[in-house]
Amino acid sequence: MILRSLNNRVPALCLSLMLVPCVGAAQTAAAPAPQATANAQQPAKAAPEPDYPDPRSLQIGLFYWQTVPGVGPDIRGGVAATGYSSIYGLGKDKPAEGAVITYPVTRTGTLGIEAFVDKGTGNQFAPKDTTIFGNSFVKNDSLSTQYQITTAKLYLDDLLYPHKFPVSKLRFKSLWAVRYLKAQATVDAPLSNSTTGTTGTGNRQLVLPEFGAAMEYALAKHVLFRVEASGFGIPKKSYIWDGAATVSYRRGQVTVEGGFKGLGFKTSPAKDEYIPFQIYGGFVGVRYNWK
Repeated sequence: MILRSLNNRVPALCLSLMLVPCVGAAQTAAAPAPQATANAQQPAKAAPEPDYPDPRSLQIGLFYWQTVPGVGPDIRGGVAATGYSSIYGLGKDKPAEGAVITYPVTRTGTLGIEAFVDKGTGNQFAPKDTTIFGNSFVKNDSLSTQYQITTAKLYLDDLLYPHKFPVSKLRFKSLWAVRYLKAQATVDAPLSNSTTGTTGTGNRQLVLPEFGAAMEYALAKHVLFRVEASGFGIPKKSYIWDGAATVSYRRGQVTVEGGFKGLGFKTSPAKDEYIPFQIYGGFVGVRYNWK
Protein backbone atom coordinates (compact mmCIF):
# COMPACT_ATOMS: atom_id res chain seq x y z
CA MET A 1 0.00 0.00 0.00
CA ILE A 2 2.76 2.40 0.94
CA LEU A 3 4.67 1.64 -2.23
CA ARG A 4 1.61 2.15 -4.33
CA SER A 5 0.88 5.51 -2.67
CA LEU A 6 4.44 6.66 -3.32
CA ASN A 7 4.22 5.60 -6.90
CA ASN A 8 1.17 7.82 -7.36
CA ARG A 9 2.67 10.93 -5.66
CA VAL A 10 6.11 10.95 -7.25
CA PRO A 11 4.86 11.81 -10.78
CA ALA A 12 2.64 14.58 -9.37
CA LEU A 13 5.54 16.05 -7.43
CA CYS A 14 7.78 16.02 -10.48
CA LEU A 15 5.10 17.73 -12.56
CA SER A 16 4.74 20.45 -9.90
CA LEU A 17 8.49 21.07 -9.87
CA MET A 18 8.48 21.42 -13.64
CA LEU A 19 5.63 24.01 -13.58
CA VAL A 20 7.27 26.35 -11.01
CA PRO A 21 9.85 27.86 -13.47
CA CYS A 22 7.16 28.37 -16.11
CA VAL A 23 4.90 30.25 -13.69
CA GLY A 24 7.84 32.44 -12.54
CA ALA A 25 8.76 33.26 -16.12
CA ALA A 26 5.18 34.19 -16.93
CA GLN A 27 5.03 36.52 -13.94
CA THR A 28 8.35 38.11 -14.91
CA ALA A 29 7.11 38.74 -18.47
CA ALA A 30 3.90 40.30 -17.23
CA ALA A 31 5.65 42.59 -14.70
CA PRO A 32 6.46 45.54 -17.07
CA ALA A 33 2.77 46.11 -17.81
CA PRO A 34 2.13 48.31 -14.73
CA GLN A 35 5.25 50.40 -15.51
CA ALA A 36 4.09 50.99 -19.09
CA THR A 37 0.70 52.08 -17.79
CA ALA A 38 2.36 54.48 -15.36
CA ASN A 39 4.47 56.00 -18.15
CA ALA A 40 1.39 56.44 -20.30
CA GLN A 41 -0.28 58.42 -17.53
CA GLN A 42 2.60 60.96 -17.16
CA PRO A 43 1.78 64.42 -18.69
CA ALA A 44 3.76 65.59 -21.75
CA LYS A 45 6.57 68.05 -21.10
CA ALA A 46 5.72 71.71 -21.80
CA ALA A 47 7.51 73.44 -24.70
CA PRO A 48 10.49 75.58 -23.58
CA GLU A 49 9.80 79.29 -23.16
CA PRO A 50 11.19 81.30 -26.12
CA ASP A 51 14.19 83.61 -25.69
CA TYR A 52 12.13 86.69 -26.70
CA PRO A 53 8.41 87.41 -26.16
CA ASP A 54 7.94 87.90 -29.92
CA PRO A 55 9.38 85.69 -32.66
CA ARG A 56 12.60 86.96 -34.22
CA SER A 57 12.52 86.87 -38.00
CA LEU A 58 13.24 88.84 -41.15
CA GLN A 59 11.50 92.23 -40.94
CA ILE A 60 10.83 94.65 -43.78
CA GLY A 61 9.40 98.06 -42.90
CA LEU A 62 8.60 101.58 -44.04
CA PHE A 63 8.40 104.77 -41.99
CA TYR A 64 7.14 108.33 -42.46
CA TRP A 65 9.16 111.01 -40.66
CA GLN A 66 7.35 114.32 -40.09
CA THR A 67 10.39 116.50 -39.50
CA VAL A 68 9.98 119.68 -37.49
CA PRO A 69 9.93 122.62 -39.96
CA GLY A 70 13.22 124.44 -39.69
CA VAL A 71 15.45 126.68 -41.74
CA GLY A 72 17.33 123.75 -43.27
CA PRO A 73 21.07 123.07 -43.49
CA ASP A 74 23.77 125.68 -44.02
CA ILE A 75 26.53 125.97 -46.57
CA ARG A 76 29.54 127.31 -44.70
CA GLY A 77 32.98 128.37 -45.83
CA GLY A 78 35.65 125.80 -45.11
CA VAL A 79 39.40 125.86 -44.69
CA ALA A 80 40.03 125.98 -48.45
CA ALA A 81 37.66 128.93 -49.07
CA THR A 82 39.35 132.00 -50.59
CA GLY A 83 36.50 134.39 -49.80
CA TYR A 84 33.07 134.53 -48.20
CA SER A 85 31.39 131.19 -49.02
CA SER A 86 28.39 130.81 -46.71
CA ILE A 87 24.63 130.74 -47.03
CA TYR A 88 22.51 129.95 -43.97
CA GLY A 89 19.19 128.11 -43.97
CA LEU A 90 18.59 126.48 -47.36
CA GLY A 91 14.87 125.92 -46.75
CA LYS A 92 12.19 124.23 -44.69
CA ASP A 93 12.29 120.47 -44.36
CA LYS A 94 9.76 118.30 -46.12
CA PRO A 95 8.56 115.01 -44.56
CA ALA A 96 11.14 112.25 -45.01
CA GLU A 97 10.35 108.70 -46.07
CA GLY A 98 12.52 105.71 -45.30
CA ALA A 99 12.84 101.95 -45.17
CA VAL A 100 14.37 99.43 -42.76
CA ILE A 101 15.30 95.75 -43.04
CA THR A 102 16.44 93.62 -40.08
CA TYR A 103 17.44 89.97 -39.72
CA PRO A 104 18.61 88.00 -36.63
CA VAL A 105 22.14 86.70 -37.22
CA THR A 106 22.85 85.24 -33.75
CA ARG A 107 20.87 84.27 -30.67
CA THR A 108 21.30 87.82 -29.33
CA GLY A 109 22.23 89.94 -32.35
CA THR A 110 20.25 91.50 -35.21
CA LEU A 111 21.73 92.97 -38.37
CA GLY A 112 19.83 95.88 -39.93
CA ILE A 113 19.85 98.47 -42.72
CA GLU A 114 18.02 101.79 -42.43
CA ALA A 115 17.85 104.43 -45.17
CA PHE A 116 15.89 107.62 -45.85
CA VAL A 117 15.83 110.77 -48.02
CA ASP A 118 15.11 114.26 -46.67
CA LYS A 119 14.50 117.29 -48.93
CA GLY A 120 13.77 120.99 -48.61
CA THR A 121 13.52 124.26 -50.55
CA GLY A 122 13.70 127.95 -49.74
CA ASN A 123 14.26 131.53 -50.96
CA GLN A 124 16.45 134.33 -49.66
CA PHE A 125 18.72 137.20 -50.68
CA ALA A 126 22.47 136.89 -50.82
CA PRO A 127 23.80 138.58 -47.63
CA LYS A 128 26.95 139.72 -49.43
CA ASP A 129 29.09 138.86 -52.42
CA THR A 130 29.40 135.10 -52.11
CA THR A 131 31.07 132.19 -53.91
CA ILE A 132 29.25 128.86 -53.65
CA PHE A 133 30.52 125.70 -55.37
CA GLY A 134 32.63 127.77 -57.77
CA ASN A 135 29.88 130.24 -58.73
CA SER A 136 29.84 133.87 -57.59
CA PHE A 137 26.69 135.64 -56.40
CA VAL A 138 26.31 139.36 -55.85
CA LYS A 139 24.96 140.90 -52.66
CA ASN A 140 21.13 141.08 -52.63
CA ASP A 141 20.78 138.55 -55.46
CA SER A 142 17.45 136.72 -55.19
CA LEU A 143 18.41 133.11 -54.44
CA SER A 144 16.37 129.95 -54.87
CA THR A 145 17.86 127.17 -52.74
CA GLN A 146 17.21 123.48 -52.36
CA TYR A 147 18.87 120.50 -50.74
CA GLN A 148 18.62 116.73 -50.42
CA ILE A 149 20.02 114.50 -47.66
CA THR A 150 20.45 110.82 -48.58
CA THR A 151 21.72 108.43 -45.94
CA ALA A 152 21.94 104.72 -45.13
CA LYS A 153 23.13 102.96 -41.98
CA LEU A 154 24.26 99.33 -41.60
CA TYR A 155 24.12 98.32 -37.94
CA LEU A 156 24.37 95.42 -35.48
CA ASP A 157 22.00 95.46 -32.49
CA ASP A 158 23.23 93.02 -29.80
CA LEU A 159 22.07 92.09 -26.29
CA LEU A 160 24.46 93.52 -23.69
CA TYR A 161 22.90 93.15 -20.21
CA PRO A 162 21.49 91.14 -18.52
CA HIS A 163 22.70 88.31 -20.71
CA LYS A 164 20.11 85.68 -19.80
CA PHE A 165 17.22 83.78 -21.39
CA PRO A 166 14.33 84.32 -21.58
CA VAL A 167 15.37 87.95 -21.83
CA SER A 168 14.56 90.35 -19.01
CA LYS A 169 11.75 92.87 -19.40
CA LEU A 170 14.35 95.61 -18.92
CA ARG A 171 17.40 95.01 -21.08
CA PHE A 172 20.31 96.96 -22.55
CA LYS A 173 21.85 96.55 -25.98
CA SER A 174 25.00 97.66 -27.76
CA LEU A 175 24.90 99.31 -31.18
CA TRP A 176 27.65 99.02 -33.80
CA ALA A 177 27.14 100.77 -37.13
CA VAL A 178 28.63 102.45 -40.18
CA ARG A 179 26.77 105.26 -41.96
CA TYR A 180 27.00 106.76 -45.42
CA LEU A 181 25.57 110.24 -45.92
CA LYS A 182 25.39 112.53 -48.95
CA ALA A 183 24.31 116.18 -48.65
CA GLN A 184 23.55 117.84 -51.97
CA ALA A 185 22.71 121.55 -52.34
CA THR A 186 21.78 123.90 -55.19
CA VAL A 187 21.83 127.71 -55.15
CA ASP A 188 20.19 129.40 -58.14
CA ALA A 189 20.04 133.14 -58.97
CA PRO A 190 18.49 133.43 -62.45
CA LEU A 191 18.47 137.25 -62.34
CA SER A 192 22.04 137.61 -61.13
CA ASN A 193 24.59 139.74 -63.00
CA SER A 194 27.32 137.28 -62.06
CA THR A 195 29.83 136.51 -64.80
CA THR A 196 30.61 132.99 -63.51
CA GLY A 197 27.10 131.59 -63.83
CA THR A 198 23.77 131.71 -62.07
CA THR A 199 23.63 128.23 -60.50
CA GLY A 200 25.95 126.62 -57.99
CA THR A 201 25.51 122.91 -57.33
CA GLY A 202 27.62 120.62 -55.21
CA ASN A 203 27.56 117.80 -52.67
CA ARG A 204 29.49 116.70 -49.63
CA GLN A 205 29.72 113.12 -48.40
CA LEU A 206 30.83 111.31 -45.30
CA VAL A 207 31.31 107.72 -44.17
CA LEU A 208 31.70 107.26 -40.42
CA PRO A 209 31.28 104.51 -37.83
CA GLU A 210 28.73 104.85 -35.05
CA PHE A 211 28.85 103.40 -31.55
CA GLY A 212 26.01 103.53 -29.06
CA ALA A 213 23.55 101.79 -26.78
CA ALA A 214 19.84 101.11 -26.49
CA MET A 215 17.46 100.42 -23.61
CA GLU A 216 14.33 98.30 -24.07
CA TYR A 217 11.45 97.68 -21.70
CA ALA A 218 8.62 95.25 -22.42
CA LEU A 219 5.46 97.07 -21.35
CA ALA A 220 3.45 93.95 -22.27
CA LYS A 221 4.06 90.74 -24.20
CA HIS A 222 3.74 92.46 -27.59
CA VAL A 223 4.40 96.09 -26.58
CA LEU A 224 7.98 97.36 -26.45
CA PHE A 225 9.41 100.74 -25.42
CA ARG A 226 12.90 101.52 -26.75
CA VAL A 227 15.37 104.41 -26.42
CA GLU A 228 18.59 104.47 -28.44
CA ALA A 229 21.48 106.78 -29.29
CA SER A 230 24.73 106.42 -31.23
CA GLY A 231 27.33 108.55 -32.93
CA PHE A 232 30.96 109.32 -33.67
CA GLY A 233 33.03 112.43 -34.29
CA ILE A 234 36.51 113.64 -35.13
CA PRO A 235 37.45 116.92 -33.37
CA LYS A 236 37.46 119.87 -35.79
CA LYS A 237 36.50 117.47 -38.57
CA SER A 238 33.23 115.69 -39.31
CA TYR A 239 30.72 114.05 -36.95
CA ILE A 240 27.47 112.08 -37.00
CA TRP A 241 24.88 111.21 -34.35
CA ASP A 242 21.34 109.85 -34.25
CA GLY A 243 18.79 108.83 -31.65
CA ALA A 244 15.18 107.73 -31.24
CA ALA A 245 12.48 106.94 -28.68
CA THR A 246 9.97 104.37 -29.95
CA VAL A 247 6.89 102.43 -28.84
CA SER A 248 6.00 99.39 -30.97
CA TYR A 249 3.07 96.96 -30.93
CA ARG A 250 3.07 93.59 -32.64
CA ARG A 251 -0.03 91.69 -33.75
CA GLY A 252 0.47 88.55 -35.78
CA GLN A 253 3.04 89.25 -38.48
CA VAL A 254 2.60 93.04 -38.43
CA THR A 255 4.35 95.52 -36.13
CA VAL A 256 3.30 99.18 -35.92
CA GLU A 257 5.55 101.74 -34.27
CA GLY A 258 5.79 105.43 -33.58
CA GLY A 259 7.95 107.92 -31.72
CA PHE A 260 10.47 110.70 -32.05
CA LYS A 261 13.87 110.61 -33.75
CA GLY A 262 16.71 112.92 -34.68
CA LEU A 263 19.87 113.05 -36.78
CA GLY A 264 22.78 115.49 -36.80
CA PHE A 265 25.95 115.70 -38.88
CA LYS A 266 28.73 117.92 -40.18
CA THR A 267 30.75 117.14 -43.28
CA SER A 268 34.48 117.76 -43.30
CA PRO A 269 35.41 121.50 -43.22
CA ALA A 270 38.70 120.78 -45.02
CA LYS A 271 37.17 121.81 -48.40
CA ASP A 272 36.01 125.22 -49.58
CA GLU A 273 32.46 124.56 -48.30
CA TYR A 274 30.99 122.14 -45.77
CA ILE A 275 27.43 121.37 -44.70
CA PRO A 276 26.18 120.97 -41.09
CA PHE A 277 22.58 120.00 -40.31
CA GLN A 278 20.26 118.64 -37.60
CA ILE A 279 16.89 116.99 -38.24
CA TYR A 280 14.18 116.27 -35.63
CA GLY A 281 10.60 115.08 -35.68
CA GLY A 282 7.98 112.46 -34.94
CA PHE A 283 7.57 109.36 -37.06
CA VAL A 284 5.26 106.40 -37.62
CA GLY A 285 6.08 103.12 -39.29
CA VAL A 286 4.95 99.59 -40.04
CA ARG A 287 6.97 96.38 -40.34
CA TYR A 288 6.10 92.97 -41.76
CA ASN A 289 7.60 90.02 -39.90
CA TRP A 290 8.51 87.35 -42.43
CA LYS A 291 8.15 83.86 -41.01
